[in-house]
Amino acid sequence: MNITELQQLKIAWVTAKEKGDIEAQVTLLRDHPEAQAALIDFIAAYHATTMDETDTTENSLLPLTQRAGQAALERVFDRQAVAADLQQLRAQRGLTMVSAARGLRLSVDVWKKFESGAIELVSLSESQLARFAHFFQVTVEQFGSVLNNSQPAVTLNRRQTGSAARSEQQSPKKQSFAEAIEKSTMSKEEKRYWLDK
Repeated sequence: MNITELQQLKIAWVTAKEKGDIEAQVTLLRDHPEAQAALIDFIAAYHATTMDETDTTENSLLPLTQRAGQAALERVFDRQAVAADLQQLRAQRGLTMVSAARGLRLSVDVWKKFESGAIELVSLSESQLARFAHFFQVTVEQFGSVLNNSQPAVTLNRRQTGSAARSEQQSPKKQSFAEAIEKSTMSKEEKRYWLDK
């Protein structure tokens, strides 16, 4: 079954669901056994991401449910894979280094440390990770993975001896997010935005 036919089945199922026609929904699954697995994934994603409009405040999704829904949607609609590192992620979103830093309320020097892999993932709180993930429209896990994949740029000092250069390459200088913020040129307000719990 090609993608167009599958999309038509999904649209037919949603139409039947909106009309409340359960028999048509079951018939779609029964009449198209070759597409059952894909339709079941789609139906699960539909139910995981649909909220009852009458009770939206009480039905707020738990983070685990949100991640499951996001994973189901990516599997169903084959969304573009997340970038390998932060520089690629920024480029995929069409952002320059300056615009990414400005959008995140960070200084460019702090954002450069992120892209070069100098900021340790473990130094970020859950709320800080959530801010980054929300900004880049990825899950917290995806942002963490992309941050871990960002490697420090290896620079050599030509005046160093060979052994000194090798030892420096093996242990790149990492720092916590809080240290990077404190040493940055950011305003006090921006520092508070990121450091206050």
